[in-house]
Amino acid sequence: MGTIIPFVTVDDAASAIAFYKDVFNAEIQGEITMLQSVPGMDLPEYAGKIGHCNLRIYDSVIFINDAIEQHPLQPGDRIQLVLDLPDEETLKRVFKLLSLEGTVVQPLETVFWGGLFGTVKDKFGVNWQIYARSNKTAE
Repeated sequence: MGTIIPFVTVDDAASAIAFYKDVFNAEIQGEITMLQSVPGMDLPEYAGKIGHCNLRIYDSVIFINDAIEQHPLQPGDRIQLVLDLPDEETLKRVFKLLSLEGTVVQPLETVFWGGLFGTVKDKFGVNWQIYARSNKTAE
């Protein structure tokens, strides 16, 4: 089985988190990852930017982060869907099928948090961030 999680990118994630906490009585789950603490992202322009936050709203969770100048948002990019899959075989099959007539934004690769991860914009313009937690490397 897999889980789909909305991933919201905004221009001021800290303010958005505070707003959603107030509106929905939302709760931050775990630690907020600052962009500068992500390997390879320790640049001055990322200071104070949120790279990832899990925010529980009622019985659901959204991910939220800050937009960055180097990757300006295009129409439709503020909300992406994150697909958490149970295994690499399923991930590779889904990634391949979503890529047909779509665009690979980030090829499948093993990332610093221990998962196989990639991003694809499907033929309908929907951005999917897909991962499966594993210690294996991408083929």
